[in-house]
Amino acid sequence: MTQVRKIVDSSTLTDIFDLPPVFLNRKVEVIMFPVEEKTEKLPKVTKAQIKEWKQTPELQALAGLLKGADLPPDFSMKDVRQMRLAEKYGI
Repeated sequence: MTQVRKIVDSSTLTDIFDLPPVFLNRKVEVIMFPVEEKTEKLPKVTKAQIKEWKQTPELQALAGLLKGADLPPDFSMKDVRQMRLAEKYGI
């Protein structure tokens, strides 16, 4: 890992850091390292994959609860319950 070390007068750092009194008016050593930032990348999902997943039974079970899940706008929670009972028990 690359680093930079330099001895400087602490008065040059007072605009950047809040230094403790023991560091004031003295020479100090500054050591710098690059920060390694971890970025989490989200997996890329295609529309075809979403359409495929939409047909799985697990997601179909949620269809009545998801906004914009291809249900009529006047579909109520009572209708969702009736649909679930019909699917589960053949009512």
